[in-house]
Amino acid sequence: MDQQELEQKMQYAERVLEELGAVPQDINQKNRKVLDQRVTYLLGNNYYRIAWEEFDGKPYIILNAIDNEKFADIGLMEDIQAISANGSRETIWRKIREAVENS
Repeated sequence: MDQQELEQKMQYAERVLEELGAVPQDINQKNRKVLDQRVTYLLGNNYYRIAWEEFDGKPYIILNAIDNEKFADIGLMEDIQAISANGSRETIWRKIREAVENS
């Protein structure tokens, strides 16, 4: 999977968050630039962010979450779901929905 395909999957994952009712937040500006982090979303009492990691040479979309605004504002979140970036859009949608419902 090339970087462009991975970026498209990550953008799709962010759209899933929005479809579930998450609202983009204007927080974590400094570390977003310094650490190349993505937009933080608020859904209910939880903050979410999409990231990616490579495990055993394969890319994974990571759903990060935290329920504390101060930590969200500095970009400090916990990984709550790892989803194979090679998976289908349906799988990404389902796994994000399940993780959000269980957090």
